[in-house]
Amino acid sequence: MTTYNRNTLIVGIVAALVVGGVMSYFASSSPDGLEKTQEDLDAAEPRHGGVEAPPVAFHEYSLKCLGEGFWSNAAAGVAGSLLVLGIVLLLGRALRRKDAPTPRA
Repeated sequence: MTTYNRNTLIVGIVAALVVGGVMSYFASSSPDGLEKTQEDLDAAEPRHGGVEAPPVAFHEYSLKCLGEGFWSNAAAGVAGSLLVLGIVLLLGRALRRKDAPTPRA
């Protein structure tokens, strides 16, 4: 891994930690566009009993295992940001052109 790539990865990880850990705490408790539309159309809950939703890891921007509050929101934000960063890095590696020259360290 070249110095440029290593520094870029470090900056990406730090940005994910800051955005996920700090900014997620300030996420709005107001419903997003889809939730607001569902509420306006009285379609927020299924009318026919429906199927119970599966458990999710980051429900309402928090981790249930940590309770509620800042640390729960921060942990969910960090985990989500690092997950997205990892997916982007894997996609970038998978989609990299095969004929591109690889830089030498």
